[in-house]
Amino acid sequence: MFKKIILLTAVASILVPGATIAQTSARANYRVININTFISQKQISGLTPNQTAVKLFGYQGEEEGRRREQIAITYSRPDTAIIMLTKEGLADDSLFAIKNRVEMRRARNGWQVIWVGEQYKCHQGRGSQAWSAKLCS
Repeated sequence: MFKKIILLTAVASILVPGATIAQTSARANYRVININTFISQKQISGLTPNQTAVKLFGYQGEEEGRRREQIAITYSRPDTAIIMLTKEGLADDSLFAIKNRVEMRRARNGWQVIWVGEQYKCHQGRGSQAWSAKLCS
């Protein structure tokens, strides 16, 4: 029995590499956004992570109610980038804050968006006040 458990663990480690497990857990509490729709709407095909961040989340003028905006680009590996944008204090009856996560990977023909997700914080009585994948009501 013990040998079977070790063998199953070894096979699982080969089939599910650690990076995939880490990515999956980091994505777990996000609402998944369709990549093709996102790329088409934002017109970001073929851009580097820095260019993508500027295009997606660049300055759009002063907005009513905005208290804080934060952007970060991290490289978990030289060929993998994660762009995070957090906007808090939104002028919205139900939505207090939104966090976007855009994952990119370098391919032969440049950088590609491989995953997009969103998290939300709601105003009291309109949903979760902690980061959640659930839309506010």
